[in-house]
Amino acid sequence: MQKNKNIAYSFISMVLVLLVTTTACVEDSNLLDGIRAGSFKATANKLLITEGESITYTDSSQTVSSRVWTFEGGNTATSTDEVVNVSYPSPSPSIGTGQARENQGFSTTLEVTHEDGSVESNLFKVKVFQKVVPDFEAEKTSDLFGSTIQFFDRTLDGQSTFEEGRLEDTILWEFEGGNPATSTERNPFVTYADPGVYSVTLTVGRGVPASIGTTTKEDYMNILLVPLCDETVNLIDCGNNDGEIAGLSNWVARGNSGEDRNANLSVSMERFSEGTASLKYLYEEPGVGAFTNNTLRMENYPFTVTTAGDYTVSMDTFGDLISTTHPDYVFEISTPAAGTTADGPTKQFFRTAGGAWFAASSTKTLQPGDYYVQIKMWNTPFHTDLNMNLFIDNIQVIRN
Repeated sequence: MQKNKNIAYSFISMVLVLLVTTTACVEDSNLLDGIRAGSFKATANKLLITEGESITYTDSSQTVSSRVWTFEGGNTATSTDEVVNVSYPSPSPSIGTGQARENQGFSTTLEVTHEDGSVESNLFKVKVFQKVVPDFEAEKTSDLFGSTIQFFDRTLDGQSTFEEGRLEDTILWEFEGGNPATSTERNPFVTYADPGVYSVTLTVGRGVPASIGTTTKEDYMNILLVPLCDETVNLIDCGNNDGEIAGLSNWVARGNSGEDRNANLSVSMERFSEGTASLKYLYEEPGVGAFTNNTLRMENYPFTVTTAGDYTVSMDTFGDLISTTHPDYVFEISTPAAGTTADGPTKQFFRTAGGAWFAASSTKTLQPGDYYVQIKMWNTPFHTDLNMNLFIDNIQVIRN
């Protein structure tokens, strides 16, 4: 492969020398003028380089009275020397986007005045490519374990511009936690069998002009045990609203006079209407008067209404009645504005029998703003000694 590359370079150099040594012009033309055959000879040791590299220019013309080199983009702007070494600190401009863009090159000119007063000149186009800085993206960075995800190489100037040079191009992916663990495909597919957070590394090598680079994106892939929520469907689905995710930090429980009742709230796996768990709240207020209530407020996870309209709040409840005075229980759901306890405009009462799941639903008009879900349990006059475990599941807030 290296032999092929050397042959390609030699061929390109011969063509460059032949073009330059047989081409003469006046006023920057590359056309042979036929007046001074063989007297004008300008060469460059290469015309494709990576930023930071150098090119050696040589003027071997005969009967030279004076010469002027002009180097666009070089660290040396002009020179009158016969041999000049010029470095290029920055890439030459490109047009287009992505990997299809084209390098337009810098212009280098040599103007020679001969002893007889005649003038000849030549133009070189120097293409200076940026160092390879690998970049990539995945079609998605979060998905369930077992999913297959495609990755895309987005590296600018990561491939040689001509077919022969691309024989020397290289690419290597490294996928932590993925199968395959490595790949030399340009846009590979990778399967993640286990949940976790994983890094991805891409190394890209360009054959001509030579450059290689490596980029690692730490904790780039988030492979999940359960699906991501979609708040465009249920406005509170990303919060721990019904016990499916461990922890109750979103919820605040209060007694009738604001007493802390958080100890009465827990997650239950013994009874649920969907999924694997529900919220469980113990309501016990012995000896208190009628209309005493306890409240559950999901105030640490407000939902946002961006468009005024009708919104439906729904949930499933199961009243496991401990007292036996009456088989019914009463509760209320509402959506107070965040930072307030004003439930009046949105509250809805429900009365249902214990011992079975009950689907409660209330539709109210909400204006743009932040709200939270609140649930109140009541001991009504017909059941002043109410004592029960209330299970709550499948809480939703949906725009109609």
